[in-house]
Amino acid sequence: MNTYKELISNEEFFAAALLQVRVFVIDAEDRSLVDYGGPVQKYTEFAVRIGGTYYQRHLYIFKVFDR
Repeated sequence: MNTYKELISNEEFFAAALLQVRVFVIDAEDRSLVDYGGPVQKYTEFAVRIGGTYYQRHLYIFKVFDR
């Protein structure tokens, strides 16, 4: 069974960007998968860029495989 870790803090986004792990993007309202994602290309306090697309942090949930 796969387990996932939610990325919340800037430190977690920084680590994900450094390690180039796949980040999944999930709609925060209905919990549906928006994008299978990819590595974090850029992040700010307000948004995260994955695959050339910016996602606002308050509208989406970002998860990685937790090993």
